[in-house]
Amino acid sequence: MSGTTSVRSLPRRVARAVSLLSATIGAVLLTAGTASAQTNNPLDGISPDLGVFGPTFQSTWSRIAGGIWGAVLAVSAVNLIISLYKIRKARAGGYQSELSDSMDSAKTAGVAFGCVAGAGIIVGAILFVVNG
Repeated sequence: MSGTTSVRSLPRRVARAVSLLSATIGAVLLTAGTASAQTNNPLDGISPDLGVFGPTFQSTWSRIAGGIWGAVLAVSAVNLIISLYKIRKARAGGYQSELSDSMDSAKTAGVAFGCVAGAGIIVGAILFVVNG
């Protein structure tokens, strides 16, 4: 590499330096601001509870949420089965381009099915992390 700086690369270097400087200043201001501004959390000790609306509401929304979750899980499972069948069909026919597309759709369908099946665990983990 030569030691000369072209006119074309100068704006990129200046933009990189400015963005790095602004990120550093922002980090300094954010860390200084948290130490000096200690306010009380107005929601400390409060957790979400739907029991205030009564046991009828609790059982109704639980049944509706369970039904929606079951329907989405069924659709996701059917999508995964169809994607796997497309892979089999593409392999049997020797269609390499369709095989590649089918593999991608099967991976996506598998991840979607796993996320839908584990939605309770995922939401529980998020709430656990947020609640501390």
